[in-house]
Amino acid sequence: MALEQLEMTTGLNKVDFAIKLLRDYEPDEGYYLAFSGGKDSCVLYDIALKAGVKFDAHYNVSPIDPPPLFKFIRENYHDVQWDYHAKGFWKLVRQKGLPLRRKRWCCDLIKESGGSNRIIVAGMRSSESKKRSKYNYVQSRIKSKTNKYVYVCPILSFTEYDIWQYIRLNNLSYCSLYDEGFKRLGCVLCPYSSDPQKEAARFPEIARLWKRACDYIVQDTIERGNVDKRGNPIRNKFNSGQEMFDWWISRK
Repeated sequence: MALEQLEMTTGLNKVDFAIKLLRDYEPDEGYYLAFSGGKDSCVLYDIALKAGVKFDAHYNVSPIDPPPLFKFIRENYHDVQWDYHAKGFWKLVRQKGLPLRRKRWCCDLIKESGGSNRIIVAGMRSSESKKRSKYNYVQSRIKSKTNKYVYVCPILSFTEYDIWQYIRLNNLSYCSLYDEGFKRLGCVLCPYSSDPQKEAARFPEIARLWKRACDYIVQDTIERGNVDKRGNPIRNKFNSGQEMFDWWISRK
């Protein structure tokens, strides 16, 4: 669905609908805009500017984001605040184990920290996954009695085509990694990476850190007698960190 096609419920095109949504829900203190540096965030940021709403943009610094992404944000988004919620990340990897698709403990720490008890503008799109296809334009999430998150998702109905069309029509800058063939940007070797071998080759320093974490995990597991911290036999036994790393990026 292209940008020129109309939203069935409002008669507005997708950009005008996104602008109206932001204006309708604007809080007195302004929005907390979640900014990752990816193409969707760039579009989201620009639409927020066009809407004329008050917001402060935040980038949750990830120790495993690709370095070119850091460079892009620094050079193009000077007002974005860099928030450090993931301190001690590698110690946690050793304690909790490698993140897996069914055990992605890292997202809450790295990407979803910040914005508690504020209205967050987020760049989720329904076409990205089955889970996100069920999202609403406005929704809440309660993590604890003191932490409530309300999300406004202006570009929820945007497709990949819509995003790139908006970028070209508005002459927006974007991270150079897209021109290298990367479809989505985020944590290097995320369990949902579509091509982990390519990422490991492109970002060898981050891959090296993951391998070192694997060394520690295997060492700790062998010292415990190949049982987990509860004393249960582990499912996958590895003789070296390299063996564990190779299994992990094979996504078996």
